[in-house]
Amino acid sequence: MVFDIFNHILLFVIAFIMLYPFWYVLALSFNEALDAMRGGIWFWPRKFTLSNYQYVLSNKAVITAYGVTIARTLLGTLLTLTVCMMTAYSISKKNLRGRGIILTFFIIPMFLGGTLASSYIVFSWLKLLNTFWIYVIPGCFSFYYMVIMRTFIYSLPPSLDESARIDGAGHVRILVSIILPLCTPVIATIALYSGVGHWLDFGTNLYYVRANQGLQVLQFMLYQVTRSSNRWANPLVDAGMPVEGASKVTSESIKMATLLVTTLPILLVYPFLQKYFVKGAMLGALKE
Repeated sequence: MVFDIFNHILLFVIAFIMLYPFWYVLALSFNEALDAMRGGIWFWPRKFTLSNYQYVLSNKAVITAYGVTIARTLLGTLLTLTVCMMTAYSISKKNLRGRGIILTFFIIPMFLGGTLASSYIVFSWLKLLNTFWIYVIPGCFSFYYMVIMRTFIYSLPPSLDESARIDGAGHVRILVSIILPLCTPVIATIALYSGVGHWLDFGTNLYYVRANQGLQVLQFMLYQVTRSSNRWANPLVDAGMPVEGASKVTSESIKMATLLVTTLPILLVYPFLQKYFVKGAMLGALKE
């Protein structure tokens, strides 16, 4: 009993330490900016307001960045799942010609990766710089994701493939009608990994999309806001809202609201994939 009580207290303290910073940002983002400068806000807003979010969401650049980020996350995740699943299914066939050479070709880049300069040169030669496709094409294949999917396919009974072949099904029919429905847990797991990676990435925007302001993503915008909020001169005026509304916000309140706006959507996705996540992570990583 003493051990259980100590365990619960320890886990509660660890959970509190991890969750409190997010809760603190949430409380500050819903508090009036000038009042928040007085300090003393720890758990609840002292003067509730939506001005901070109104200020942030009235900026047209934020709306555009939201569209680019959502499109990148959805398309990038879909391409990653498609390419990795097709590759994993092919590699799982032991009678595939050149299977060992292909695996070696995939493994070498894991140990001998290129530098930022070499990547920039390659992307420039492929004419991907300052285009939307720089966000999704370079990361559409991951050897790590492919190995997880291949291991999961290995765990499926071989008799399923054999019976389908007896019925006259080809590789495409087997993959779409049999393998994909059975791989739902691992697909959900990889989708979560890939989606979070796309949503949180700002390095691609920072290095490869500097000349096209219309292709900025939310995380890069958050990066700019945390460095300097002066860049957002007066988005309320551009939106046709009263100028005096700008006096209700400060640099710190903008940072807090922007942080919640860019982080909350991806947090809301996890509960819908949680039941698949644990099962997929385990079954995709282990093989009896």
